[in-house]
Order: sequence, then structure tokens, then C-alpha cells
Amino acid sequence: MTTSVPVPALDRDLIARLRFDVIASRWTIDTLSALLSADTLAALMRDSRLPALVELAGVADPAATLTRFFILGQPERASALAGALPTLGAQGLETLGLAAVIDEAEAASGLVMPRACAKPTSTSAPTRERAEAGEDGEASSREAPTLPTMRDPDEEAPESEVEHDPWMRALFDLRPHAAALPGGDHDWWVTSDLGEAQTGRPLADDHVLGIGGATLTLLEMTVRDRVDSALDLGCGCGIQALYLATHADRVVATDLSARACALTQFNAALNETVIDVREGSLFEPVAGEAFDLIVSNPPFVITPDSVRGTAGLLEYRDGGMDRDNLIRAVLREAPAYLAPGGTLQMLANWEIPASRNPDTQWSRRVDAWLEGLPVDAWVVQRDVLDPARYVDMWIRDSGGQLMARADYDRAFTSWLVDFRRAGTGAIGMGFVALRRLDEAEAASGGVRAYDLSLDGHAPRGRDVAWALASLRAPQLWDTALTRASDVREERHYVPGSPDPELLILHQGGGLGRSVPVSSAVSAVVGASDGELTVGQIASAVAMLTSVEVEDVRAEVEAPLRDLIRWGFLTY
Repeated sequence: MTTSVPVPALDRDLIARLRFDVIASRWTIDTLSALLSADTLAALMRDSRLPALVELAGVADPAATLTRFFILGQPERASALAGALPTLGAQGLETLGLAAVIDEAEAASGLVMPRACAKPTSTSAPTRERAEAGEDGEASSREAPTLPTMRDPDEEAPESEVEHDPWMRALFDLRPHAAALPGGDHDWWVTSDLGEAQTGRPLADDHVLGIGGATLTLLEMTVRDRVDSALDLGCGCGIQALYLATHADRVVATDLSARACALTQFNAALNETVIDVREGSLFEPVAGEAFDLIVSNPPFVITPDSVRGTAGLLEYRDGGMDRDNLIRAVLREAPAYLAPGGTLQMLANWEIPASRNPDTQWSRRVDAWLEGLPVDAWVVQRDVLDPARYVDMWIRDSGGQLMARADYDRAFTSWLVDFRRAGTGAIGMGFVALRRLDEAEAASGGVRAYDLSLDGHAPRGRDVAWALASLRAPQLWDTALTRASDVREERHYVPGSPDPELLILHQGGGLGRSVPVSSAVSAVVGASDGELTVGQIASAVAMLTSVEVEDVRAEVEAPLRDLIRWGFLTY
């Protein structure tokens, strides 16, 4: 493992200067979308930086300079950085600990594309067309050649240009982030540790991850109702806490990693956001407190001690507990830190024994963790991997492509042997949403629902809120349901047959699911216009099909509850 650089300085004056400059430089997601093509932006999300380096070659706009330096990991001259950040300056960047001066040799080894000596352009939002042709067309980029000058041999040689304008390299990843939330849109800038794609080196043990795919999933599915208090458990770089601060009056962010806490504090200051950051394990820093909303993207990767001993413990993904017990610990402890009606939303991995079907029996382990807790729960397994694929994915995630072949082979086999010894047949990956019951609700026990691989759209906050609320739906037969306006039905017939062989309900919005249903369920959904109760509709279906009412009810009850949870039907 590599050694981390010191955390950025929490110098609020210099941080304010940095904020002023990135705003003035219009270094935003909108500007990046103008600078880079859609394919190149998609490549960046996959940590592929070379297409962006090609498109930004020779572009001297401040936003392009900052993108090359902080996101793409390319050296820049101090003068270019001072031009992009005139209030802070290159010296301010160095004082904050975000950048360091390097020599010509290191700069030469780090440069991927040749650097043109172009003059800075206007700070207005650039476009790829302007970047390729110049502000006034192709001719504007040409400069008249200069004649060589003669120097008196007795004169003192001028100081090296390098001393006045050294090369610098970024010590952290800093990039813009756009948040579209119910309360309005936000432009933020988020600092995290540089990844192996930028440094070419394996990650340090205390590496603090930036905004990845899992982070974005949790951000999208978090309920954004206004609350008094919210907790980001395992805050990392602090992006979840920044979102929480837009709709919570008080936000606490905790992490076992001192480095993560420092970066969260820095990002809070950079984005002028008040976050109470506390260092400690899981709920220890908030003992005795209760929150209306808790979100967590915890270090859930199931890592054996044998791998930790040789490769080290990556704090951002490995909580140090045995097997999947970190997830169990969070779920078992969370209700004590939730106010009545409060919600926990978290991403998770769990082991599935080899003796169980990973598609139909995956939920038993999670269900045992939730047994007896005063909560309603919605648990979704969005994917399942066999142990070999799981091991390969996480080794590559931490720079496996940079490992020597022998080291990769040892780590892989050691990890796989551990899963075999534990009897693990598969690993489920998904999310858990809990709602803390009040005293009256808890007396009757919690309600739990498990869904496998939600096809269609990833759940959004409102989908999660509805799913949890639907677990407390009124008594089904006395309830008048209303079919969502975007629900459509697809019918498949055997040629010449008057009756459909297959019925599929499609949902245009919401979760965007497609669900096969029976003819009885289809009839109930079709008649659910908010006027008749489900019991009345079921009786009518029984009469029309010459089937006993109780048989119709038995056939439609479970599917209707699923359709309610998924938003096909409302009440």
C-alpha cells in the first residue's frame, strides 16, 4: 500500500478564496458538459481519463486547467494555476495542501499529452468548438515567430524560468458536483483522495473515496423530506452529509477514519455548509442521540483476515469485522438511534449459504438480523454474485490491475478459500430501508418485505418512502385502490385463442417495472379506479368467472400487496 499525503489544511480564509475562484472560473458540471463530449464524460465515470486528456489538449480555459490538474491528474505550471485561481494563487494551493511543486523530471513523466503554451481564454463557459478552433477561429492560435536575442557574455545569466514558474501536481481529487434537489439546485466542489487511475499506484489503507456509483445510488434513493436531524454514518468524503444539510436542520457525520472526517470538514467549509463531524466507530460518537433520518454507505465488503494481513485493510470498504457482521451490527443498533417514525437507508452486502437458493432464499439471513426489532423494513437484493466474481470485482476495485501476478493470485485464492470454508455460495448486494415504529405500532410487531432484483428504474427517495408507508396499508378488502395513470397492460395470445396466455403490467414511471400477473389480478387492477373496494371487485370477478370468492382473494392478495408497494396501485 502507498502512504497518504497529509490532509488539507482547514484554513477557512484560504478555503474561501478557493471557493471564490472556482465559482469565478465557472468550473461546474455544466461547464464540463460543454468542454467534454458525452462519451468522454461517461468514460470519466468509469475512471478512464485518456479521452478527456485528448479533448482538453491545448485548451487554456481556467475550467479546463482545473479539470486536467485535479480530475485527470496532469501536472500544470504554477502560472496556469494562478490564472485559474487568481485569488488563491499557486502558493495558496500549496499552503492548503492541495498541490505540491515538482521538478521537471517528474512533470515530464506525468504528462500524457504535449502541453501548448496558449494564453488563458475568457472565463465564460467554453465549448468544444471554441476549444478546437480558438475564440476567433484557427488563425487566432498562431503567434508571430520571435527572433533570437544576443546576450553579453559578461552579463549574469537570467534566472531559470523554472524557478519562477515551476510545475505542480495535485495531491487530492477536487471536482464539481451538481445536485438537483426538491429545495433547489446546488453546485458543489468535493475533495477526495486521488485514485489509482490518476496516480498509477495502489490505494493507501486510509484512502477516502470520492463520488462513485454506489454513492450516487444512495443519494438518489434517500428520502428528501424536511427533518429536524440527520446522521451520515460512515461519511467518507462527506457528500451524503452535504445532501442531508439541504433538508435537515442538524446534520452529524461520523467515520472511524480520521482522514475521512478531515476531508468531510474541508468539503463542508468549501461549500459553506454546517456539518457536525465526529470521529468514531459506527454509533459510538452519537451515543444517547436520536435522528429522524440516518443514511449509510458503510464499509461492507466481506474481507477475510488472511487478505487483510497481506494486502492491508482498506478503510473505505472494509469495516474490520468478521464476515458480514458489520451490516448486522448496523441494523441491530440503528433503531436505538432513530426517533419514532425515523428512517434508516443503507447499502449492504450479505452472505448466502451454499445450501440456499440465492434467488428465492436469500432473505433468510437478513430477516434473522431484523427479527424482534421495532421497525418496518424494505430490503432489496439488486444483484447477486458467486464468490469468484465477488473476489475479482473487489480486488480490481482496489487497484488489482497494478498488482504483480503472484500477489493477485495469492489474494484471490486466499479470499476464495475463506468463502468456501464459511460455506458461502453467493453474496447478495442491495439496500435496506427501515422505519422506526412508535410504541403503538411496535406492539403489533414490524412488517418486512423482500424484493429480488428490481428491474426498471433504481428507486428514488419518494419510491422508498411509499414502499415503507405501504407496509402499513389499510386492511386490503375494505380499501378502494387507484391504478396509477402510467400503468399499461400487455397481452400475449396463442394464435386463434380468445384468451390471453400471458398478461404483463408495465409501469411507465415510478420503479418502471414489468410484472406478469394472472387474469384475476389484471381484472382487479383494471377495475381499481378509487370507487369500489378490493373486496367488492374480488366478488365481482368471482361471479363473472364462476370461482369462489375466497379462491379469488387467495389468488390476488399477495400480488396486490406487491403492486401497491411498487407503486402500480395507491390508496
